[in-house]
Parts: sequence; C-alpha cells; structure tokens
Amino acid sequence: LDVIQDMMQDKMASMLEEDLCCPICQDIFKDPVLLSCSHSFCKECLKNWWREKPERECPICKRKSSRD
Repeated sequence: LDVIQDMMQDKMASMLEEDLCCPICQDIFKDPVLLSCSHSFCKECLKNWWREKPERECPICKRKSSRD
C-alpha cells in the first residue's frame, strides 16, 4: 500500500509541475500570461513567439488572441 501511495504522490507532483511549466520554454512560468483559450505562457516567451508570427494566436491551439 505504501508503494502505491508513493507512486500516486510522485504522479501528482509531476502533474503539478507540468501545470506550472511554460509549453514554449519548458521551464516554470516567469510572469505568466493566460490567454482567452485558457493556455498559459511566460510573458517573454509569448512575446518572442508572436514576434515571429503575423497573427497573434495561441501557440498550442492557434486560437486568435486579442491580448497585447
């Protein structure tokens, strides 16, 4: 039973860490930005991503964003 509990705690910790990581830089969020589609990114990562793109869209789902 202890082994199962340890496995569950490890899984929950990795899920939590994954939720706190920017999908662009793969690091823990720095100055997080939440888009209208509910995806989050570091502010600088998103600014750099959008600098390369003609449209301001979510890097994950491609939904257009009005966020500056």
